[in-house]
Parts: sequence; structure tokens; C-alpha cells
Amino acid sequence: MRVALVGNPNVGKTAILNALTGGNFTVGNFPGVTVEKKEGKTKIDGMEVSFIDLPGMYSLEAASIDEKIAVEYLSRERPNLILNILNSANFERNLYLTLQLSRFDIPIIVVLNMMDKAKKSGIKINSKKLSEILGVPVVETVAVKNIGIEKLKREILIGGSLLKVRPKNLDESINEAGKIAKLVVQRIKPKKSLDDALDEVFMDKHLGIPIFLSFMWMLFTFTYSVADPITGALDEFFGASSEYVANLGGWFFSLLGSGIIAGVGSVLVFVPNIAFLFIALSILELSGYMPRAVYLLDNIMSKFGLSGRAIIPMILGFGCNVPAIMATRAIEDNRIRIATVLVNPFMSCSARLPIYILFAGVFFPGSGGTIVMLIYLIGVLIAFISALVFRKTLLKGEAEFIMELPPYMLPNLRDVWRSTWSRTRHFLEKAGTVILLMSVVVWFITQYPGGSLEKSYAAVIGKMLTPIFSPLGWNWELIVALISGFVAKEIVVATIGILNINLAEAISPFSALAFMLFTLLYMPCLATIATIRAEVGTKWAIFIVFYSFFIAYLVAFAAVVVGSWF
Repeated sequence: MRVALVGNPNVGKTAILNALTGGNFTVGNFPGVTVEKKEGKTKIDGMEVSFIDLPGMYSLEAASIDEKIAVEYLSRERPNLILNILNSANFERNLYLTLQLSRFDIPIIVVLNMMDKAKKSGIKINSKKLSEILGVPVVETVAVKNIGIEKLKREILIGGSLLKVRPKNLDESINEAGKIAKLVVQRIKPKKSLDDALDEVFMDKHLGIPIFLSFMWMLFTFTYSVADPITGALDEFFGASSEYVANLGGWFFSLLGSGIIAGVGSVLVFVPNIAFLFIALSILELSGYMPRAVYLLDNIMSKFGLSGRAIIPMILGFGCNVPAIMATRAIEDNRIRIATVLVNPFMSCSARLPIYILFAGVFFPGSGGTIVMLIYLIGVLIAFISALVFRKTLLKGEAEFIMELPPYMLPNLRDVWRSTWSRTRHFLEKAGTVILLMSVVVWFITQYPGGSLEKSYAAVIGKMLTPIFSPLGWNWELIVALISGFVAKEIVVATIGILNINLAEAISPFSALAFMLFTLLYMPCLATIATIRAEVGTKWAIFIVFYSFFIAYLVAFAAVVVGSWF
């Protein structure tokens, strides 16, 4: 049995999927496109049921790529059943989509999720009467607390029903939704809720931005300081292991010790930092605060020609630029979408975090969290300025913004763990594949054609490019590290580990800052470039490679020049 989960964004579809499958679902892409697809399987009383969580949509009159994919899936794949998830606190608006689903002639179960939030908002829904009007089963749930899930499973086995109300067009759907809402919804004037009280503080025009910046500072300080003891212990472990194995003698132990353990170990050292970063980000996202931060920043975003929908992919870029660029498919205006894709690589992904932590620890001890936060903010600033340039020249047009704010939630520890592990696992998988392979490559070019490191292939390549980077104060070893970072940014740290560079002796603090800024801004990794090419074309992929290198060099050079004044 195939069941599609359909609903507006932020109605709790993934929470329902988690509750029904026990978190047993896979994440992939829809065929031929890069829109994320979540699928889960479970058995209900012996019957195998396959669930698919479709992208959120407000209407079947699809505007964004995400919405088109959802509509096409329902039209072509024709699942056996639709679970239409509604946010009960926004019942009438969610009902527009419900009524439009009648066009597919697929049995439906209406799921009134977040009933606790509706109650707190003074909204009482007569689900029995709603079921009679629509002619389909209606189940009340609070998915994050597993309330109503067993009843929902029983209704899934029965199979749902076809909608009795069948509007001919969108206008009729809106009119019918209004009529039905009047019949089944009772509104009681609620007392001032905790959500309202929190919004008055977090979204205040004077306090909102300072609070947001304070949260960001705490996030990076937490990431840096809490993980520091674990990072130090791992660094000692991998350093000692690398030296011990390399000293066993022979090319194989040299490869294993000086290449693989030194390279991969240099990256794995920073897994605690990355895990703590994702824990903090997951808490901010799951609590409902992050969308409010997005709303706060919209006024700033609009001045740079970007819509509110562009902010979510930019925030996702702090994790990884690849899925973040894929997420731009939710943006309806193609010019805004292209601009968002092009500036996304300036949002510092987690792969670059080990570089900042390494350099900040050597050159700015005691201020690591603050330095890392400033690097991230500079990336955001460059992204905004670049977006403004693109929207005023290459991609002219107006930006629009419509956004729904989800209720505040106390993050569930299980959900925080799932979100953190999913993102950290991606980092570990790269360490076991791409980084391991590149560590072998870097070891090879530093060992051959034989003799000293100064005569190796790596030295030849690095010294050839030294005239370009000498104004920034970097030696050939650091240049080789930057080149390796084109494949994946984590490899920069791996290369520094393999080359055994003494950073404190190799460069000055301001050259170190320039290096951090350069790695923040220079050409995206190979996977990101491939994704940009797939999403917006070869022309834009080539453009961003050269544009980002130019901006990176300009900003890094400015840092060195400013440093020379002190």
C-alpha cells in the first residue's frame, strides 16, 4: 500500500512520518530532479505500508519546482491513499488545499495535526462534523507527542474515502473552505499565549536583531569551547598514531601513517565541533526560532533583491551548500532563484569550519568563537552584496515575500539527535571516501618523484603558483592545501596535516586571517559546482568559479593590507 503525505509547509508532515514509521525512512531525490524525497516503510497489523512525504505546497496551481513535483507525483504515480496533513491552528487556509485534492479521485484521510496549538490559540474544531461534510475520515493528532497516531494507523488500514465536496477551481475552493470553517470552527478569545509573549521579544524591531546576533555568538562559542577538550584529545591521538605508524618504515607504513592517518585524522579531529554546531542549529530550527530570525532579516534581504524564500536555502548553506542549492527549487521567480544559487557558496558550510578552528586556535587563542562568528558574518555580508550586484545588473526584477511562522516548540531530544546525526554522518561519509582518497593523492605528490619534499610534485605545483599568492604571505605548502580544497574543503586541513606545516612559523596572524577569508570565499568544491551546473546551467557554474576566486583574493588582500597598518 502506497500512502502520500500532502500538506502546506510547516504542518508537521515529517513528524507524522516519524511517528508512523518510528523514524525508519530514507532520504533521496525524485527521479530526474534534485528535490528531496523522504520515504518510509512500516507494517500495520501485518500489512506493509510505504509512505512518501511530498514537498509542502499551498495549492495545486503549482508555481515552484517543489510544488510541481508534488502535483506530478499525485497525477502520475497515483498512490493508494492521501494523508492530508493540516495545521489545526491555521485550519481555514490549510483547507483550501484539501478541497483541491478532490481532482485526483484518490481516497483521503484528513489529519488535523497540532491540535494542542489550536487549543492554545482558542480554536476548537468539530472533527466529527468536518468528517460528515467532507465525507472522509478526520483524525486529530499531536504528532510530536504521538497523540492520535494509533487511531490514524487504524484509519489507514480501512483506506480512507473520496471527498464529497468537489470545487471546480481555486476560487470555489477558497469559498467552500470559508463556508466549512464557519460550520466546524469555534473561536474562543484566548489568553495571551507564551508564543505571543516570546514574539514580542524576539521579533521586536529594536531587540530582534541584537538577540539574533547574541544567539549566533553563543552558538559559535558553544561549538568552539565545549568541543575543545575532545578535539585536543583526538588531535593528540591521531598525531601519535600517525607518527608511530610512519616510523615503522617502508612506503606502505608511510602511506598509512603520513598519508591516511595524518590526512583523515586531521579532519576527524573536528567532528566534535561539527556535531555541536549541528546540535545548536537543530535546537534553533526545531524550536521555531529560526523562521522568526528569517522574518526579522527579510527587511534587510529585500533591500538586496532577495525574497524570504531565499533565506531558507542560505541558512541550509551553513550545513552543506549542495542540499542548500537544491532547496532553491522552492523559489518561484527564476531570477531570484539563480541569484540565490550563485551566492549560496558564500554561506560557510560545515566543511570549512575545521579550517577556521585550526587557524583561530593557533593565531587567536581565547577568541576562537568570536573570530569564527565574524568569518561567518563576513560570508553572509559578501553574499548579500553579491546578490545586490546580480539583481541590479544580470538578474533584474522585484522580490516578493510570503512566510508562515510555525509555533514555538520545545525540541524533542530524539528529533535533535536525528537531525544532528543525519548531518554529521554526511561529514563522516566524506571522511571515509573523498577525503581518504585525496589523502592518498596528496601523500603521493608529496613523496614522489623521490628525494626531499622540496623536489616533489606538490612543491613544483605550489612554487609555480607562488607569484600569484605571494602578496598574501603564503608559502607553497599552503597553496597546495588550497588547491586540494577544490575537491572538498575538508581536504585543506588534511593536506596541512600531511605536509606537517607549522602554521605559527609559516605565516603572520593577518596572513592567517587572509587564509581563513580566502577559504570562506574562493571557488566552491567540486560537488557544489556540479550541483550549480545541474540547477542553473554550465554558464553560471563557470561564472561563479571565476567570480568567487576574484572576490576571495580581493578580500584576503584587503585583510593583509589592513594588517600591515598595525
